[in-house]
Amino acid sequence: MSFQVDNLSLSLGSDKILHDISFTLERGQVTGLLGRSGCGKSTLAKAMVGIHQVNQPCLKIDGTIFQPRFGKTGHKIQYMWQDPHMALSPFLSAVRSVEEAMETQKGTTKTLRYEKAQDLLHKVGLTPSLMQKRPHALSGGQCQRIALARAIAAQPEFLILDEPFSALDLVTQKNIISLLSNLQQLYNFGLMIISHDLRTLWRLADKLILIDQGRIIEDRPTSDFIHTPRHALTKTFASFALSET
Repeated sequence: MSFQVDNLSLSLGSDKILHDISFTLERGQVTGLLGRSGCGKSTLAKAMVGIHQVNQPCLKIDGTIFQPRFGKTGHKIQYMWQDPHMALSPFLSAVRSVEEAMETQKGTTKTLRYEKAQDLLHKVGLTPSLMQKRPHALSGGQCQRIALARAIAAQPEFLILDEPFSALDLVTQKNIISLLSNLQQLYNFGLMIISHDLRTLWRLADKLILIDQGRIIEDRPTSDFIHTPRHALTKTFASFALSET
């Protein structure tokens, strides 16, 4: 199964943010979306899930036109905000927040949803003592894990994570990277990770896409992207990442 973006352009107000963006996400694979701050990465992701509306039929799943509706088509594609608190209600406990994401699923009961929510929170590394706590009583890394469990609870075919490592310390980053790798293999969703840091992306991604000023300038398998970069900006990212290893 694949999610295709075909010549997507987007303006916000009088500013054109994205220019003829085309690429494909494959289910079961990890794609890294890389670029400098303000290049259009998050805007692209929000267009893919329906937060920003696109007029042209430029989104497809397996060749069939897909019209995303944020909050309604989460079983197809989910978006996890850069700030995990954006996905979490301050009034709901961790387990209740994950339960809520499953309420529209057919054939589930409250008991089954609660059990699945506990299981997902366990899988993302949250201890039972934290499952009844609300976001204000938890660390940023713990809220990140809850938001991830909530996104997975919707059983999406594709999942987009927006800068999931930016607010985390190095130890937590490594733990989340390992966790994502395990979850992606377990649930087989197509995963797109947005970041400005190639060092974190290359440990996870099968391919890397570089966007600059709203245009894709490189889209290649990770090894080729890093070791035989074509674009000057790609070379800058790759050389910096290699120097830090």
